[in-house]
Amino acid sequence: MEKEPSDSTVLFSALGWIGVFLIFVLIVAITYLNNPASSQSAEDNKARASILADVEAEQIRLVNATEWVNRPEGVVRIPVDRAMDIVVKELREEQEAGSTN
Repeated sequence: MEKEPSDSTVLFSALGWIGVFLIFVLIVAITYLNNPASSQSAEDNKARASILADVEAEQIRLVNATEWVNRPEGVVRIPVDRAMDIVVKELREEQEAGSTN
């Protein structure tokens, strides 16, 4: 036969589980209340959006720019579309030269 748990055992067990739950709630509350990322102001968001827009504009400019990178070494930046056209043309010329041999 199984023995029934005493009232004091049930009480201590229930208080233990309530304590565990309260500690969990306390840890979660401290974690979320002290999180500075969740309390960013609208000004911070506007500043970040402005920086992002500036970076994206500079990236677009660099992708489409034609300018000297290093003039003494003859390094030039050209638009990506133009560079792809040049590479395709060179590869076709190599294939044609290789197929005629």
